[in-house]
Amino acid sequence: MRDVPLLDIPVGATATLDVVVTPELTVHFDELGPVHPVYATYSMAKHFEEAGRKLLLQHLEPGQAGIGRSVAVEHLGPSWVGDTVVVTARCTEVSGNRLTCACTATDAQGRELGRGTTVQVVLPEELLEQRIGPGARSARDAAAQAR
Repeated sequence: MRDVPLLDIPVGATATLDVVVTPELTVHFDELGPVHPVYATYSMAKHFEEAGRKLLLQHLEPGQAGIGRSVAVEHLGPSWVGDTVVVTARCTEVSGNRLTCACTATDAQGRELGRGTTVQVVLPEELLEQRIGPGARSARDAAAQAR
């Protein structure tokens, strides 16, 4: 396996995620409390990432792991508790070990609720474990103490 895995995902490939809006997916900030009883933008961002990951997982080879690099969301319209939202991630570009997806969220009436992009990076599992696994935090803390 190469140090930087190359992806073989066809442009246009898609994955979908069906989401039912629950109270936990509405706008509720840690410090400010509940704000709006509608699907939160940050929940939409999470679902964009999840749909993109669902697409990526179909194409990973043994020994590869993916991690999110970026997400962008434009929230266009509200949806309420009980509404069903379909989130679709569509591969728009593969560049080396990076997958870029265009994402959309639509309601049962076909109304576009949001759109955006996600980028995921694929690395060897061992390298990702070194960077974010339990030992990575200890190594970071030890390096900080040594300064």
